[in-house]
Amino acid sequence: MNISLKSLSPLVFAAILCSCSNSATETSQEVLTVEPHGNVVRIAELTVPSSIFPQKITNAVEGLIASQIYEGLVRINPQDLSIMPGLAESWEISGKTVTFHLRKGLKFQNTGDAGSDAEITSKDVLFTFEQLCSAAPENIHFQTVSENRIVGANEYHAASMKKEKAELKGFKILDDYNFSIELLTSPAIFLELLANPITAIISEKAFADKKDLSHVGAGPFVLDAKSSTSTHYALYKNKNYYAKDKSGKALPYLDSLIIDILPSSEEALKQFENGNIDLMSSVPSNQVNRLVTENIQSFKNPAKYIVEQKPEMMSSYYIYNINKAPFNNVKVRQALNYAIDRNRIIEKVLFGQAYAPAIHGVVPPTFAFYKTNDIKGYDLDVEKAKQLLKEAGYPNGKNFPEVQLVVNSGDSKNNSVAVEIQKQLKTNLNINVTFESVPNAEKFEMENKGSANLFGDGWVADYPNPESFLTPFYGKGVEKDLNKISYPNTTRYQNKTFDKYYEAGRIAGNRDSSAAYFLKAEQVLIADAPIMPLWYDSNCRLLKVFVKGFYSNPLRYYDFLRVTIDEKR
Repeated sequence: MNISLKSLSPLVFAAILCSCSNSATETSQEVLTVEPHGNVVRIAELTVPSSIFPQKITNAVEGLIASQIYEGLVRINPQDLSIMPGLAESWEISGKTVTFHLRKGLKFQNTGDAGSDAEITSKDVLFTFEQLCSAAPENIHFQTVSENRIVGANEYHAASMKKEKAELKGFKILDDYNFSIELLTSPAIFLELLANPITAIISEKAFADKKDLSHVGAGPFVLDAKSSTSTHYALYKNKNYYAKDKSGKALPYLDSLIIDILPSSEEALKQFENGNIDLMSSVPSNQVNRLVTENIQSFKNPAKYIVEQKPEMMSSYYIYNINKAPFNNVKVRQALNYAIDRNRIIEKVLFGQAYAPAIHGVVPPTFAFYKTNDIKGYDLDVEKAKQLLKEAGYPNGKNFPEVQLVVNSGDSKNNSVAVEIQKQLKTNLNINVTFESVPNAEKFEMENKGSANLFGDGWVADYPNPESFLTPFYGKGVEKDLNKISYPNTTRYQNKTFDKYYEAGRIAGNRDSSAAYFLKAEQVLIADAPIMPLWYDSNCRLLKVFVKGFYSNPLRYYDFLRVTIDEKR
């Protein structure tokens, strides 16, 4: 297990190494104190979900919760990120057609709502994909999942916009348990995409009854609607779940999961130390030293805590509002990119909690087959930044308007990074930046409407492929009305050359040729600079040692099927 926390003292570092040897086994409110029965894992997160309905989720926390309640045709192996059977027990690929075979006897969860306890058949899968191809407000993933990917998806979407009936031509029902999907793009990438909760199978009856407020899924855990709030998600074991271990014991082993959304990382750490949280998925680096120093005995054998830091399939960046001055000028965007000292941000602000500075584009260096270093990005070059700003008509920052930056609230590092960016742009380019910190839902709305100049953002891979990091910049189908959501392309960036290479990568016959096209697309994107890449993420997690069988991975995919609680705790 690779740990690289540069700010830790040798004593603390040794203590962490000792504790990690066991990890390979398998608002201001307080955490609610309602005690669940039986084996439970409690998780702390920081982003309040706007929706946990699969076709509306937009961030990692929403995905974490949704992936426990819902399930798709395939799953991801949390250890190596390989694709394995989910609701579909098997499939075959012939050309660009994938034929799936559903498990027999599958049932939706018994929640008491419409659609509960019904058998899952090919018709439910067809309904799910029709929704993913529709223009319904409950579906924001048409571009990611279906557009120019599934045969007939574009035509179905166009008919949906006109409220006309249509047939999804690429989807063929063979019988109740067998169906095929004809694609325009790579089947391998499509299978990876199907492991993301946005493509989870939903109940037509439940959706007809409650739309996106329906939470009837087929996943391992059921949402306890009565006990849950917007900041407290209580999930209990789905007794209808199909999976069993090798000995025939029903999965999951846990009785329940609790996800608490806390107002800050500091509060989450406090609750972890007080015994109210078992897994904290993101720990501020500046708090790790204190935690370990003050609780040094807890990190010695026998350890109580596990702390780990790993690179992730995640990039952090700022998004420019490219639709109005001054950031509609590419030279301005390039100038600001060259004016940022990313190494200083990592060392002085993040305290080493990052994998590397993002000087080679937006795709993180977590894909062995993707030559990230071939991308010519932006490293610190103040003289070049000044020259570009001068060419844009703002010599030494003269007459440059004040920049409004908006970042997510909840994580103190967002404010700390904003302060550092503010200082660097003032020092290096004489540009004034003001910033505000707002809840994620509010920031998302402001970003879509272009209500500020610059937005703190980033991307966690939806599926383990470089394509996922380029999809947010695909320009075809971008919503031009600023009063409507344009997701995932919230920048509304459009470049025909980027789109050409991106599309070629999606339909390429093998992984290497696909990667070659994606590299060309990414180079076009980075030269246009609609974003300011900052760093490639690594994440520091805290886990109670009695939680066994949990595997972290660079995709932030959390699988609790085989997680257990050590009775000796």
